[in-house]
Amino acid sequence: MRDLNKLNFKMATRGIKNNKFLYFPYILASSFMLFIFNLLIDLKSEKFILETRGSEIIKTLLEMGSWIVAIFSLIFLVYMAKTIVKNRYKELGLLYGLGMDKKSLRKILIIENLILGILILIIGTFFTILLGPLFINLVARILKIQTQIKLSVNFSKLALGLLVFGIIFILITLISLNSIRKTNPIELSKLSQKGESEPKANVISMILAIILIGYGYYTALSIDGGIFQALPKFLPASIAVIIGTYFFFRSLVIWILKLFRKNKKIYYKGTNMTFIGELIKRSKESAMALSSITIISSLFLLSFVVMSAMFVGKNDLLDRIAPSDFLIQYQENDKKSEKYTKNLLEKNIGKEKIKNLGEFKRKGLVVSEKSPGKFSILEDDDLRKTIMDDKTKIISITDIKSFNKANKTNISLKKDEAIVFDSKAKKYDEISIENQNLKVKENAKNTSYVLMDPTTSLFHNIVLVVDDFDKFSKKISDGENIKTFPSVSGIYFDLKEKNQKNIDEIGNILNKNLANKKEFEDKIFVKNSIENRMEFDKIHTGAYIVVLILALVFLISTIIVIYYKQAAEGLEDGRNIKILQKVGMSNKEIKKSVKKQNHFTFFGPLIISIIHILIASKLAFGMIQMFAMLELRKFIEIEAICIIIFSLIYIMIFRITLPIYFEMGKLNKE
Repeated sequence: MRDLNKLNFKMATRGIKNNKFLYFPYILASSFMLFIFNLLIDLKSEKFILETRGSEIIKTLLEMGSWIVAIFSLIFLVYMAKTIVKNRYKELGLLYGLGMDKKSLRKILIIENLILGILILIIGTFFTILLGPLFINLVARILKIQTQIKLSVNFSKLALGLLVFGIIFILITLISLNSIRKTNPIELSKLSQKGESEPKANVISMILAIILIGYGYYTALSIDGGIFQALPKFLPASIAVIIGTYFFFRSLVIWILKLFRKNKKIYYKGTNMTFIGELIKRSKESAMALSSITIISSLFLLSFVVMSAMFVGKNDLLDRIAPSDFLIQYQENDKKSEKYTKNLLEKNIGKEKIKNLGEFKRKGLVVSEKSPGKFSILEDDDLRKTIMDDKTKIISITDIKSFNKANKTNISLKKDEAIVFDSKAKKYDEISIENQNLKVKENAKNTSYVLMDPTTSLFHNIVLVVDDFDKFSKKISDGENIKTFPSVSGIYFDLKEKNQKNIDEIGNILNKNLANKKEFEDKIFVKNSIENRMEFDKIHTGAYIVVLILALVFLISTIIVIYYKQAAEGLEDGRNIKILQKVGMSNKEIKKSVKKQNHFTFFGPLIISIIHILIASKLAFGMIQMFAMLELRKFIEIEAICIIIFSLIYIMIFRITLPIYFEMGKLNKE
């Protein structure tokens, strides 16, 4: 018995070694996916993520990303394992013919999968421990982020990755055993020579594909409330599209190909007969691979678009966060702070050094739009309960004096008139807050961001300009203690000579004088653009790194998947190539037929992934509002450029991997 177990172990290790061209990419892909899963799970608790702006949303994205990686790993690793077993049917049949029973064959497969599973879990965990911190710090260096990042490995979280991928490998083992369970082992060698039977276009699969993709598309297109409305719907819609894409390639593609076959002009033209026939036969088996390529290509495109938009829109967002070189802010009606600030500027900072000096008043309200242009003030202490509602807006009330000064205009208003700026460019004829009605004299296309609270940039913002700030504030409050953002006043100015020396000098003067006056310590706040820019880079460290990691992950995954599909199908088609040569087709004709087949299977996912990302544009545009300010037109330009770049990368991957198909085909010739 002991000798038999040793023999089984020896046969299993030899089987892995002899089929290294199949197992090497399998081990590499599995280890990489485990590493990425562990990395995404561990990132959620890292300090630089927790401190970043929109940390809760980033954590949610990481959570979704990790489980999307797990689902993708299950789908594609099962596809890889089935392909490997199928290509070893002849070898297993030969072992049976030499006297090995079916039970021993199962033991060999179990030992092989056990060795591979343990090896992959060790390599993936090793990558996590060794490469995780290096990977994060490398990304930080590329982004020129000064924040010191140390990724601490949490072994309790590593256990989750080991558990998830352990379950995946158990399922793969069961599927491998099932592939020979009902088969007489002596027929295995015959199965290795048997081509795929022609699949049927399953009506149920077609209906499921239409329903699931339709649901995902409808959800994406119906999003209108920004990122907070989009995120809860993103995961179920994504899962629906992933499953729907699989059914699309499993059923609808077969139906389309059979339509081509019925058209005699197309089917009998050149080498179309061979390539359409082969595509129909293998479409069922290829559904997993093609859907995987489509989904990860879509995920890469989404990450790539968001990442590019974040960098391009960074300066626009800084204009909102830091609209002036210096801004001094204090509570409205705090006359003592106002007087001290004006005296400080007059005595210590000469007018010859500054320009664009102005004052402002601003009150922030959280409101709900009951009907177009009619708003009521929300009194909910926990804004997160209303944050998902697309009717929730932030209204910043200011007076015409502040508006004219900030925007360098000279507009006058009557008591019942208002100027409105809407961050989503909506137009109003009238506007009402708590039944206080105002006629809209002008819908402003732009406004100075001094008049808006920079902390509310994620929301739908409205600037409401009134004639008399104090009187209007009293009317809408009606003497009650309503819930609002603090009413603030302030002074802002720019420097005539913008250099680091002048900014540091002015900053030191202001901060030093305020530090010496303890009574104003928590009442007067000074902000300057340089400090804000540094703070911006610091708090966005997590967001930049997460998006860049996801983009790299999905790009590398795309390359691995395409490589393995070419290798696996090359091995399967090696015999077919020889048959085609025997029936009289030249090598040139065979290559032409194979190229057509490859063009259809690989450019199909590219086209579908582009459609997916175009439908998801609203979601992507909403996501970047956390990290950048972009006009829709600019976003569309960035998206188009990203699609073109990815298409070129995809074509390059295809051209590089196509020779692998022919090389693997040679290995399988009999």
